[in-house]
Amino acid sequence: MRSRLPLLPLCILLFIAFTTLAQSSTSTLDVVSWNLEWFGSASGGPANEDLQEANAKKIMRYLDADLYGVVEVVDSMRFRRLVDSLGNTEFGYFISPFCSNNTTGTGNSWLSGQKLGFIYRKSIFSNVRARGLLRTSSAAYTNWASGRFPYMLSATVTINSISKDINFIVIHGKAGSTGSDYDRRRAGAQELKDTLDVQFASAINIIIGDYNDALNGTISTGSGPESSYQPIIMDSTDADHYKSITLPLGVAGQSSMINFPNVVDNHVISNEATPFYVLRSAKIRNDITAVVPGYVTAHNTSDHYPVFSNYSLDGIVTGLPVVSAAEFGIRVSPNPFDGMIRLAATKTLVNVQVRLVNMQGQTLLTVPVGLLSAGTVYETRFQELSRGIYFLQVETKQQRTVIKLTHL
Repeated sequence: MRSRLPLLPLCILLFIAFTTLAQSSTSTLDVVSWNLEWFGSASGGPANEDLQEANAKKIMRYLDADLYGVVEVVDSMRFRRLVDSLGNTEFGYFISPFCSNNTTGTGNSWLSGQKLGFIYRKSIFSNVRARGLLRTSSAAYTNWASGRFPYMLSATVTINSISKDINFIVIHGKAGSTGSDYDRRRAGAQELKDTLDVQFASAINIIIGDYNDALNGTISTGSGPESSYQPIIMDSTDADHYKSITLPLGVAGQSSMINFPNVVDNHVISNEATPFYVLRSAKIRNDITAVVPGYVTAHNTSDHYPVFSNYSLDGIVTGLPVVSAAEFGIRVSPNPFDGMIRLAATKTLVNVQVRLVNMQGQTLLTVPVGLLSAGTVYETRFQELSRGIYFLQVETKQQRTVIKLTHL
C-alpha cells in the first residue's frame, strides 16, 4: 500500500524546498551584488556611517557569500575594516582605481567618489586579479557616468576539487530616467557586450551590480519600452549569448530597492555559465531585514537590497542539498578503485541515480539505479577511465552526496 503525506505537511515541505534554494552552501559558488549607498560618506546615504558599517558587517556574515560585487564604496578605509571583520585571512578585496570624474585612483575626487569593489573568499579563489574594462574608450567614459567603468575580477574558483576560470564584472550604470540617461546606458551596454564578445567570447562571464534600469522594461520616461540593456538581454542568437537570470524577478513585480517598484540590481550570465547556474537561485535578499530590523524604516544601511545567485561547478544543477555519504545512506568501495565500484546501502533509498564526473565537471556516465534496499549492494563498472581523480554523485529526489574517488 502506497503511503501518502497529508496535504498540510506536503505544502510545508514544498514551501521549505522553494524558500531555501537561494541560500549559501559550501558546495556551491555563492555570489552577491549590493549597492552600499554612499558607503562611509558624510555627504550622502545613511546619516550614521558607523551604524551603516556595523550593519553591513552583520548582513555579510548572514549572507555568507563567496563573492560580493559592490558599488558606491566611498570610504576605502571603512571598506577595508569591513573585510577585516569578515576575516582578512579568509577574505580579500579590490577597490576600483577609478570612479566618476576620476581615472587616476588618487586625489579628493577619488576619495569622495562612488567606487566599485569586490570581496572574495580566499580559500576557493586563486589566480585573482582585477581590472577596469573600456577605460581607454572616450565613449565609455561618457556612457558609464563619466568614468565609472565596469570592473572585472578574474579568478580560478575551486569547490569540491573542481576548478573553473570565471570573470565577474560588477557594473554601476548611468543613473537617471531621462532620454539622455537611457541612451548613455544603452550605448554603454552595447560597448560592454561587444568587448566581452571579442575579448572573452568563450569565458564564463557573470555580470552583476546596479544596472540603474530594469531588465523587463525601463525606468526611463523619455525612452522605451525596452530596457536600456536590451543589447545584452536580446542576445540569444549567437555563440556569445547571455541569460538574464534576475529578469523573472522584475516580471514577478519584485523590487531591489526600498520604495522603488523595479528590479534595477541584476545578474546576467554568459551561456558558458548557464550549465552551472542553480535554477531559481537568483533572489532579492530582503530577508536581511530580519538581521537589521530598521533596514527599511530607519534607512540605516542602504536603499538597495543585496541580490543573490549561486552556481554548482560540477555542472549537475539539481538544487538538491548535498549531504555526507553516511547521512545519505551509502558506503562506497573500493577507493582507490580500478573500474569496479560497489555501493552498499545502509538505509532504503528510492529513485537513486548515479553519475561519474571528471575533474573538469563533465558527466562521463549516468546510471539510473532505482530502488536500493537497506543491506543490499549495487555494483557498477566504469570502462576505459584514465588514472586520476573523479567524483561519484549519488542522488535521490530529496538529496545527493558526492564522493571523491581515485582511479588507479
